[in-house]
This record gives sequence, structure tokens and C-alpha cells, in this order.
Amino acid sequence: MSKRAIASDRLMQPIAHFSHGVRVGTTIHLGAAAGVDATRRLAGTTVGVGDMTAQADRMFDNLRIALEALGGAWHQIVRVKTYIVDWRDLAAYSAVYARQFAAPYPTASTVGTWGFPLPQILLETELVACLDATERPVAGTRHAPSGPSASGGVSAGGLHYCTATAIDDRGVVPEPFDASAQAERTLRNLARCLEQSERRLQDVVMLTVSLADLRALPVFDEAFRKFFRPPYPARSVVGVPLERPGQLVELESIAASGGGEPIVPATDTVSPNLASPGMLAGDWLFVSAQANGEEPDAERQIRRAWERIAATLAAAGLTLEDVIRTNNILTDWRLYAGFNAGYGAFVTRPYPPRATVHAGLADPRACVQIEAIAHRHGHAATVLEAADPNRGTPA
Repeated sequence: MSKRAIASDRLMQPIAHFSHGVRVGTTIHLGAAAGVDATRRLAGTTVGVGDMTAQADRMFDNLRIALEALGGAWHQIVRVKTYIVDWRDLAAYSAVYARQFAAPYPTASTVGTWGFPLPQILLETELVACLDATERPVAGTRHAPSGPSASGGVSAGGLHYCTATAIDDRGVVPEPFDASAQAERTLRNLARCLEQSERRLQDVVMLTVSLADLRALPVFDEAFRKFFRPPYPARSVVGVPLERPGQLVELESIAASGGGEPIVPATDTVSPNLASPGMLAGDWLFVSAQANGEEPDAERQIRRAWERIAATLAAAGLTLEDVIRTNNILTDWRLYAGFNAGYGAFVTRPYPPRATVHAGLADPRACVQIEAIAHRHGHAATVLEAADPNRGTPA
């Protein structure tokens, strides 16, 4: 069975190799959406000034359209991640977010970025929804972009989603700019979040580490070793502005009861350092972020990264057709064309959804990074594309 493509004429025409969303089984992943209409016209009426409220409203409308097209409903959202360009717009975004969601809330993360492929966009949001019944602990539930120190985890479809920070219940960072203290506090809060759903740190199969200062990575890794033991989860590390002044660490985790099986490509000759190349949990495969600073340009770096992903997929008995989403980092938007040239060589229509943002990378030589999620039945997923206004077919 091959992928099934469906189309919507209400969503933005893509500018690169991506779709708007994918459904595999009862789980829906939506790629990063922005506050634009189908013709890429930006929401808002003020000339020369970005309108956060208008963009956020339109963005959530687009996400709702995509979610419903794939058979999902708003109350089935389990995870929300928003990228915002300017923290001065956070209050306006928070007000829109508060109108969009009611208890029981999804787990949420809001991080900074230095822009998007389309200029003048102020924010983008990606999400995960699950049509299965969900488990949402009341205690510590994160009800807004700025929330308590450990957001309430959400369990759905055999996976558990959680966001953890060092922010306390007053919305402040108790140890501002103290990387060691924040790393340990954030890891403790992650453990507490998992315990609320009767899970452990060893059940984590994918961990996204967001650092406001990448120089803090060795300090974080020192704390990480105290809390985790091999086999380590798949992992992504990015350098991004974080929500609170003085905040240095934020963690997003995906866990599966009993943990996962580490997947190591046959080509690997060196033991992984604090991350498994891939973690297989049931039908899901989480592939660690790949960056290759040894190549001289963005196109060749992303090609080498995709080759490593393909090798990890093969070691798990999967192929590139089973990839259901990617998250991508660029360190310079001038490299976007080269990035897309390399990226496009490894995906076929209907493309998986993706998020592509501007952030920092741990390897100073690397200019692109990619992480992937795959599913054993990803090759038979339903994919939502934009309708081509000229032909009435998927764009």
C-alpha cells in the first residue's frame, strides 16, 4: 500500500519539499504552520508592521483546517510547539493561545528563533494530535505558553509527551544563568512529569534539548549522565532563545512504556555519545538529529545527514518512505536554497511535513541539522497537501 494524498485549497502553497500534515494510524503530525492564507498573504492590516495577534489567529485557523482534514479534532491535540521571533510579542501570542485551548491542555513548548523562510512571519507552530483516548494529569498542567516548572505530560497512542523547564510555579527562573543548577532542576522536573504517568526516565525514546547558550552543553551533559544510563534516547540539541530571562535549558521528551530498542546503523564504527542513533518504540522510530560539519556547504551537509538517517532506518527495517516528519535547523537563511536542493533528493511526493527554523548548532562547523520520526506504516500514511489552483490537484 502506498501513501494516500488528500488536498485542501485553504492552505498555503508550499515553497519547498513539504506537506501540511500526515496521519498514520490514529496519530496526526502537522508541520509548522504560519499566519498566511493560501496565496501566502500575511495576516494583518498594518503596513510595514507585523501583527502578532492577526498572524497567531490565522495560524491556529490553518492548523484547525489541517487537523480536521486529516480526521482529527482540536481537543485531541497532545503536543504544541511554537517558534517566535520576538519575545516582545509573547503577550499577544499568549492571549491568542489562551483563547484556543481549554482544560485538559496539551503539553506546550515556546522557543525563540531568528526568523523563517518567508520574511516578516512572526511565529510558526507545529502540533501532534491523537485520536485515541488520552491521559492528562491535572497536577502541573501547562495551560499557557508561560507555565509551571514541569508541564503535565500527555499520554496517547502508546507514547507520552512532556515539556520540562526550570521555571517555578511563579513563572520565574530560580537560578538565573546558572547552567548546572538549571540542568539538574529541569531533569528532576522531567522525571517528576514522567512519574505522574507511571513512567521513568529510561522510558524516554526522544529528547530535544534546547539551550539558550550552547556553551552550556558540557554542563548539561554532566547533569544528563547523573539521570540517564545507556541505552540513551535519541536526541536533538539546538541553541535557541528561551522563554524567560535567565532561562538556559528546556527539555521536550517522548517516552514509551518500557523504553525503546536502540538502533545503530551497520556503518557505525564508533559507540554513540549520550544518544542512540535511533530508538525503536513499537512501530515508531525516532532518529537523532544529524549534522555533518565536515562537509563544506549546506547541500552536501544535508545529503550526508540524510544518508545517516537512511542507514538508521534500514537498520530498523524501514525506508525513507516511512518517514512521517522532519525538524530542520539552518544557521543562515542564505543557505536555504542549498539546503532544499540536498533535502529534495531524499524525499518524494507526497512529502512529509516539516519545520525549518533558524537556530544554533552544537558543532560550530555545521550549518544544517535534521531529525526525523518514522513509522513502520509510514509508507501507507495519509498526507495532506495544498491543492494546486491551476490544476485542482495536490501542489
